[in-house]
Amino acid sequence: MPALPGRLLPSGWPLYQCAKCRESFHGSPLGGQQCYRLISVEQECCLDPTSQTNCFHEPKRRALGPGRTVLFGVQPKFTNVDIRLTLDVTFGAVDLYVSTSYDTFVVRVDPDTGIHSVHIQPPPPAPPPVAAGAESRGAGAGGPGAPPEPRIREVRPRGLITYVTVIEPAAVLVVRGVRDRLVITYPHEQHALKSSRFYLLLLGVGDPTAPGANGSADSQGLLFFRQDQAHIDLFVFFSVFFSCFFLFLSLCVLLWKAKQALDQRREQRRHLQEMTKMASRPFAKVTVCFPPEPAVTVPWKTTSVGLPPPAFRRSEPFLAPLLLTGGGGPWGAGSGGCCPVALRAGPITLEPTEDGMAGVATLLLQLPGGIYTPNRACLGSALVTLRHRLQEYCGGGSGPGASGHGAGGGRKGLLTHDNLTSMSL
Repeated sequence: MPALPGRLLPSGWPLYQCAKCRESFHGSPLGGQQCYRLISVEQECCLDPTSQTNCFHEPKRRALGPGRTVLFGVQPKFTNVDIRLTLDVTFGAVDLYVSTSYDTFVVRVDPDTGIHSVHIQPPPPAPPPVAAGAESRGAGAGGPGAPPEPRIREVRPRGLITYVTVIEPAAVLVVRGVRDRLVITYPHEQHALKSSRFYLLLLGVGDPTAPGANGSADSQGLLFFRQDQAHIDLFVFFSVFFSCFFLFLSLCVLLWKAKQALDQRREQRRHLQEMTKMASRPFAKVTVCFPPEPAVTVPWKTTSVGLPPPAFRRSEPFLAPLLLTGGGGPWGAGSGGCCPVALRAGPITLEPTEDGMAGVATLLLQLPGGIYTPNRACLGSALVTLRHRLQEYCGGGSGPGASGHGAGGGRKGLLTHDNLTSMSL
């Protein structure tokens, strides 16, 4: 902190300077060095040299007079984010000094006028390397142990907003005559933010002709620093999440519908192929006649039980007169209990072999026992020898054997029930 001029103290009072900074300050207030007020991220500070509690109260706020200084220290909060220092000057003008060491700036106070003057002192020399012989004696003699000159970068603002990016880690930045906005950026790639602090000194230079100064040489403004990070907006996050989720769900439903339609079409094609294959198989009709039981003997009574007359569909009208009328019918007036002569016994199916000489004949057999048996009929198969070759019935040629068994010229190649019976019997 600045030393008090001796003329303001009573005669005989010794002059002492503080040797330790207060809480929330950092530095070493010895030999003209100062204490720096520490500020946090996005904390706005004004250019009031006495207090920061009245920055936004107009009656009590004090401006930075010409030749007066105010000091701030910046402690980075994040080590992987760039630091942006922003200085907004409302009225007046200031000189800004920035360094990474608190012992870089020395403030001298004129004992007559009280005006502060800023001096930049070189950094302390590095300790000499441990060596033996002439090298250690030469290093202690002088040249290599001399303090190096500080690297100073001086900038003049231009326009309403001036952007400055500091790349060199140990450079001292000096910006002269800031009247509007100044933005200083320290990239985290070039600066070790984990162990570094930035110390700012603002010196009021005044500008009575500036707008808002009202002829005064005082200066006023705001100082803050930021470390911008990517914050997640929950509303935007959930909006995008649910939008993507429902879009994905709609896409899954469309794919499921397309797969369902494809499976249905494939099932229809498979069913059509099965129906076509089944329709291409050979089939035929067989008429089966079961004669009625002659009589049922009961211990106390003898009755005649017969089968009811059969019912015929419209597709078989020719069987009704054959089975229900005439003297030979089983249910006719003069029925003798046997099937008519027109219905001959024969196999239901005949499966010939490849050479046409033999075949498997399937017969429908009526089992004995009458109505007391659980099964009254069954199917039986037997390997039989064919009396005629199959080619004589199914062949397309016209030979002596092709005209047998009453097959007309227009019915060549058709295998009827009479043909099967004559071939197997």
